[in-house]
Amino acid sequence: MKKYNLLLVVFIFMIAFFLAFCNDESGTAADPLDGTSWVLFAYRKSKPIPETTITATFENGQIHGSTGCNSYSGVYSITGGKISFENVASTLMACLDPEGIMEQEQLIMQFIGDAQAYRLSDGQLMIFRSDDEALTFVPGG
Repeated sequence: MKKYNLLLVVFIFMIAFFLAFCNDESGTAADPLDGTSWVLFAYRKSKPIPETTITATFENGQIHGSTGCNSYSGVYSITGGKISFENVASTLMACLDPEGIMEQEQLIMQFIGDAQAYRLSDGQLMIFRSDDEALTFVPGG
């Protein structure tokens, strides 16, 4: 009987140990964006200005990329289908070509600041803001 009790205690301890290390304490799944890079395909319903490349790379809770003129970086977090960005900063170069690039950059940065949700679908990443407008990215970068 003592041997049985000892085996039961060891078995319970092993299960508790296993659950402690395998349980995701945050209650969320692994970050599906971690280690991915994207190129902007469309914002709202418009294409980026020709000859500009807007990128986003997600790594270890950090985002960094290019707005087509300046580089930016910050912190992102995901909870379910929600996404938020914090402490996003960019370099401060002024770009004159192509025409409208600075306005496009401002729109993209404001969009990131108001990001509410995201969706991965058909090989695309869509980031939605509060008015349900979206940035649509394709793999690359």
